[in-house]
Amino acid sequence: MVESISIGVTPERSHPAFLAVPDQADPPFAGVVVIHDISGLGADIRRHCERFSKAGYVAIAPDLYRGGEVACVVQTLKAIQTGRGHPFVVIEAARRALAEREDVDGDRIGVAGFCMGGGFALIAAADHAYGVAGPFYGGVPRRASRLGGICPTIAQYGKKDLIFRSHAERLSRHLEELGVEHEVILYEEAGHSFMNQLVGPSKLVGRYSPIRAFYEPNTEEKAWAKLLEFFSRHLG
Repeated sequence: MVESISIGVTPERSHPAFLAVPDQADPPFAGVVVIHDISGLGADIRRHCERFSKAGYVAIAPDLYRGGEVACVVQTLKAIQTGRGHPFVVIEAARRALAEREDVDGDRIGVAGFCMGGGFALIAAADHAYGVAGPFYGGVPRRASRLGGICPTIAQYGKKDLIFRSHAERLSRHLEELGVEHEVILYEEAGHSFMNQLVGPSKLVGRYSPIRAFYEPNTEEKAWAKLLEFFSRHLG
């Protein structure tokens, strides 16, 4: 079950978030910070949090936009380019909220993200005490040094995505250069957003744009299996 909560980000400001806790009665659990894509904290992220909880993780997904104000969206997109700013404060607040829970082992926390959130997950994993990272079709910095200190990483992309598939190749080179354990996977049958059940105009526009964004359930199943196996190896 996923519940809506609020997490303190600064003494004056809080952000909405999703929280999902396993049904099993054998804590402490490992935790996962889940970072949303450009569309915000919606149904797909709720679904991903629930899936993590069913696999035995406490999952928390902070709203980087604090409700979707246009100014917040613009600032968030700028932050991913600079590698600093308020969104990273929000992500760290979510990680801290997990680590402080009695049912979470604070030494076993991972981070996952989708599209924009995948880019944030990569940078956050280089800056904070995460045990594993799982970005999906996220942007990758041009310089490997931006990812210095990153934890073991599994990154998954769609080969039909004409924009971000080159980021998969770049990430593989960076992680090789940094000597970090990793898996970077390109799925032949998928484009961008293959984990997202797109609806409305984005469903039509995405499929025919250069990123070829469309939901691909078979790829999603394979990708979840790969992700959970990698996370289990590093978080237990």
